[in-house]
Amino acid sequence: MGSSRLVVGIDGRELQGRPTGTGRYLRNLLLRWRETGDELVLFFNGPAPTDPALQHPNVACRVVGDGCAHGLVWQERLLPAATGPEGLDVFFSPAYACPLSLRLPRVTAVHDLSFFSHAQDFPAHDALRRRLLTTLSVRASRGILACSEFTRREVSARFPSAADRVTHVPLGPDDDLPPPPPREEARRRLGLSGPFVISVGAVLNRRCVPELLRGVARLARRHPGLILDVVGENRTHPRLDLPHLVASVGLGKQVRLSGFVDEAGLADRYAAADVAVSLSEYEGFGLPALEAAARGVPLVVGQPPSLGEIFGPAALLVPPRDESAVAAAIDRLLTDPALRGRRVAAGRALAGAYSWDRTATLTRGVLLRAAGR
Repeated sequence: MGSSRLVVGIDGRELQGRPTGTGRYLRNLLLRWRETGDELVLFFNGPAPTDPALQHPNVACRVVGDGCAHGLVWQERLLPAATGPEGLDVFFSPAYACPLSLRLPRVTAVHDLSFFSHAQDFPAHDALRRRLLTTLSVRASRGILACSEFTRREVSARFPSAADRVTHVPLGPDDDLPPPPPREEARRRLGLSGPFVISVGAVLNRRCVPELLRGVARLARRHPGLILDVVGENRTHPRLDLPHLVASVGLGKQVRLSGFVDEAGLADRYAAADVAVSLSEYEGFGLPALEAAARGVPLVVGQPPSLGEIFGPAALLVPPRDESAVAAAIDRLLTDPALRGRRVAAGRALAGAYSWDRTATLTRGVLLRAAGR
């Protein structure tokens, strides 16, 4: 990854609480950067988590405040003062917004611009806050990371003056998850006897869960033992009553609303699944789809960017709001072994083209340039 040693300050808050996609993104970068000889200094709002990625001589954890400070107060008032004694060369923010008052070169990851293009998915004040902070962070950052070519184009179009500072750095697959358990063992733990369909990721209105439920309801008679597992916290706005939706389409026990699950739970679900469905009208990348493909689960994904662009060669593409098309695609993968085999092989090949090693190397290159190395 290069021999020029860096002292990198990192906003570590995505590792606190229950890390989801962005937290796992940061974790995978840390696992590789700590072997470069760089000094990695992570700053936390309150106590540092007991994450294995932090257990290394080249990783230092700094507790800033007691965890009670509001995020923006912590970022703009407490954090800059805490970075002073560390001798940092560059500061990395893994989630959309960097500390604006920090007088250091900054690199910021912008994974999507959903709060611009799908602002209705957020409370009005939250969407406005996100738009403002991301706009100011893009202006302030020497390097901006986009996880897909679609996001690179989107950020460059919205912020033309920053276009030459936006770098496409793709994500990696499933390296930080536990090894896949045997399929039958995973199915036994999950209490499965029939086809198992999964949808992984925070539940947002643009991710078309009602259409998925209605599509699965169309398959209930044809596949009476089918189970759909919706994995991810309900973050919809306006909020969807998911149990009511399940009952309204007559699915009952055929749907599991698992909410957040840990890495071991994800590994079990990927091992047990027959089909993984990722429906969305808008997505920056689609990490759960890549993880499913890497573990040999055939995909049904929505056509719009970036899911269709990235996973088109491996998945069955559907209009995400077309429940009949969703049902037909799932049914084809459950009933056509030859098609299923081709999609599994194509998915594994596609996932094999992605690597967290490459993500870490490319991202570190952006940090080096930002630091003037």
